[in-house]
Amino acid sequence: MKKLIFILSIAFTTLIFSSCKTTLQIEKPKESYLPSSIAPALSELPLQVELDVKKLESSINSKMNGTIFEGSNISGQDLSVKVSKAQNFTFTINNNVIEYRVPLKVWTRFAWKIEKFGFTVGDYYEATGSIALTYKSTISLDKNWKLISKTTASGFEWIEVPKLNVAGVSVPLTPVANLALTRCDQLITAQIDKSLADAVDLKKYISLAWSEMQKPRQVSAENNVWIRITPRDIYVSPFTTTGNKLNLSVALYAQIESFMGVKPEANAPVALPAYKQVNRPAQQFNLNIGADVTFDKISELAKKQLMNKSFTEGKKSITITNLSIFGNEGKAIFVADVTGSLKGRIYFTGNMVYNPTKIAVEIVEPEFDIKTQNSLAKSAGWLMHGLILKKLTPYLTYPIKDVLEKTKTDANLMMSNYKIMDGVSLQGKLNDLNVTSLSLVPGALRIQTNVKGNVVLKVDNLSF
Repeated sequence: MKKLIFILSIAFTTLIFSSCKTTLQIEKPKESYLPSSIAPALSELPLQVELDVKKLESSINSKMNGTIFEGSNISGQDLSVKVSKAQNFTFTINNNVIEYRVPLKVWTRFAWKIEKFGFTVGDYYEATGSIALTYKSTISLDKNWKLISKTTASGFEWIEVPKLNVAGVSVPLTPVANLALTRCDQLITAQIDKSLADAVDLKKYISLAWSEMQKPRQVSAENNVWIRITPRDIYVSPFTTTGNKLNLSVALYAQIESFMGVKPEANAPVALPAYKQVNRPAQQFNLNIGADVTFDKISELAKKQLMNKSFTEGKKSITITNLSIFGNEGKAIFVADVTGSLKGRIYFTGNMVYNPTKIAVEIVEPEFDIKTQNSLAKSAGWLMHGLILKKLTPYLTYPIKDVLEKTKTDANLMMSNYKIMDGVSLQGKLNDLNVTSLSLVPGALRIQTNVKGNVVLKVDNLSF
């Protein structure tokens, strides 16, 4: 009888304890993060330089005024000539060739003599007229980015032929025209070449843009987003023209990085490379951008779906009462407060991956944290099979379509007219956006994206 009572009491005690809830006290995993950075994309950034030929025309006209040439007793002849500017010079341009029409006022004084019947009769006469000389300048750049022009004469035409109302006396037009050409050509071509070189200090603007773009700049004060551009090389396409604009297309190769939360340190300055020409258009611009989704936001969405939701395995079940997230060595740690057949706090991990079909972040390869596993093995082995985790993880999917759209919108806002310095700005539009990787940073999931589009670094409003 005593033996039977003992057996029954053991069975009753076992029944009581087996029906009680298991309460866990598990040590929290350490919160830690792997170094996270957005790999700089080597981009080919088109840079457009526009030279307004009308401004250039005004500049050269302002530098060339008054008398251009004056001489007497030319070539041993009793002939004097004075050449001065008659009207403003006019330019036309076709790619790298500039044509000039140079209207000049010509004054000439010459001696007229005739011998007749043994007598010499003569006098001095003056005449004025207008002649237009024409020139062509071929422009190029040397390896030091200096504009070089080679100007040559291409002919003349009389606008107003010098005339005298004296019978039998004619103005020596051919000597006068030849004199204007031979004596003025060197002066005018030299002045045009010098004016072009002085007026178009292209190296100044290229160097300024090259230097200024290397300074880290804040592009979003709201999200504290910064970009850092590290130029690597630069190539130039041949000159082209559109209307009165002389266009120079430059392909800038650079690494472009974006940072969130803190201003990045400037890299060591990169010197402007020597001029190099390439006969092809620049390729598409691309930029790497990081968008952060806080753990609080992810937890908030997960809790809306999981709070007070029960998961059953056999006769056992647990109910989620709270959920939060942090990071540990590149993996997400989920902290779940549970009640039911098991009471307390459990920790499970998983890899966050991007699902392009759903445009969402999902959890794959979920498993209990090692210390949670050890504790469950002792007191709640039924939870170790992982079926509950598989049922639970679909609720942890986080859609990021809105995040990506906002990232693209912010990037386009930045690129719509991003001023680097006076006369130098980024302009364009970004179209394609793709998620390249995910990483965990303190307090957030960082979604790294690559954005492509048509963006140019525009240099205009050059002062002549």
